Amino acid sequence: MTILDRIPESLFRLFSIVVITVLLLLIIFPLYFMATTAFKFEGEIYSELTWIPRDPTLSNFRDAIFSFDIPTYLRNTLIVAFSTTLIVVTISMLAAYALTRLRFPGRALMARGVLFVYLIPGSLLLIPMYLTIVRLGLKDTYPGLIVANLSFSVPFCTWLMMGYLRSISVEIEEASLIDGCTRLRSLWHIVIPLSVPGLITAAIFIFNGVWNEYIFALIIAQDTAHRMISVGLSNFYRSDYYMMGPMMAGALIAMTPVVVLYILAQRYVVSGLAAGAVKG
Repeated sequence: MTILDRIPESLFRLFSIVVITVLLLLIIFPLYFMATTAFKFEGEIYSELTWIPRDPTLSNFRDAIFSFDIPTYLRNTLIVAFSTTLIVVTISMLAAYALTRLRFPGRALMARGVLFVYLIPGSLLLIPMYLTIVRLGLKDTYPGLIVANLSFSVPFCTWLMMGYLRSISVEIEEASLIDGCTRLRSLWHIVIPLSVPGLITAAIFIFNGVWNEYIFALIIAQDTAHRMISVGLSNFYRSDYYMMGPMMAGALIAMTPVVVLYILAQRYVVSGLAAGAVKG
């Protein structure tokens, strides 16, 4: 009998509730602080800490939209995030299918190589990636930002889809091949429909990663016309101090698309992660 078996169930449940409550408060507090600050005047923000705005205002949202050009940053981020997600999911699905279904020399080595590439810190790729993009003439362009995000998104998505495809029965594909389907038709009509939860899960993670990416976005797109939302929020300052109110309002606006996306795709994300954990 282990130590956990000796703990009464009621005590273990109470301990679990306490731990979850503490973690939940740690997560919610920054969001609450951001939300309340977004509705405060600058004088109230810097004068004292108040839990509820004394005189709520929407001026911070107006400044974020019209004075600090949040719509441009959102447009740039949406273009790069959607384009990167579409390209990554397509490439990774084909790569994962080849590494899990086809038999060719070096397949296992290539599968491990995908994992090793994913484990390389992005900071090590920053200088060579920047030099490559500059020499290709893609600096301060959408394609340059997309290429930079592909470097760390493709290995992660490929590894994730490999785990999911292993949970799909091979016999279903073999039956379709016996009936006369080619590999591509079997992939399109059988594997991809069965992989929808996994594809949506991977797309959500890739979209969120691109949306929150900062280092590559800061170095590659330095002009305002192609600036991403993560970099744009750091430029909410005038003279020698940051405009905390508009910055928090901009952060609320920036997190809205990702939150809505997670809410709409929540059941697919849960089923995708669960299915990839068990081999079918």
